[in-house]
Amino acid sequence: MVDVELTEVPPETVAMVRRVVPMGDLTGFFSEAFERVARAVPEAGGAIAGPPFGWYHGMPGETVDVAAGFPVSGDVHVPDGGVTVTERPGGRGVVAVHVGPYDAMPATYAEVQAWMAERELTPRADMWEEYLSEPTGDPAQWATRIVWPVT
Repeated sequence: MVDVELTEVPPETVAMVRRVVPMGDLTGFFSEAFERVARAVPEAGGAIAGPPFGWYHGMPGETVDVAAGFPVSGDVHVPDGGVTVTERPGGRGVVAVHVGPYDAMPATYAEVQAWMAERELTPRADMWEEYLSEPTGDPAQWATRIVWPVT
């Protein structure tokens, strides 16, 4: 059982790389995107201001429209190079923390979706995951914050 809550999610300035990626290439895309953004932000005069994220635009299928990057602070103007800076919108959102390996996340998502349905909340088409711990060591200890905005 996962603790799920409805909360106000603040807007956040993020630097990211966005692509449509085959599901099998997601891990490689994340590694490349996180590295590219982590290099570009300090070079552009900004700072990383939070954990890495994966921002999903629509439901995954064989491919997924996803952005990966970091929240940032400062006056960040990243030259193109595939990295963009934008404001991720805030508003009401359903939040849960998944603890465990990434391949066990579908069960957490099912709980979040059931929780929203019970409360007649309508999810937006986008949602994101914040990777609160490094994916090293015991996968049973990995923590991922799921944020699913609702209309």
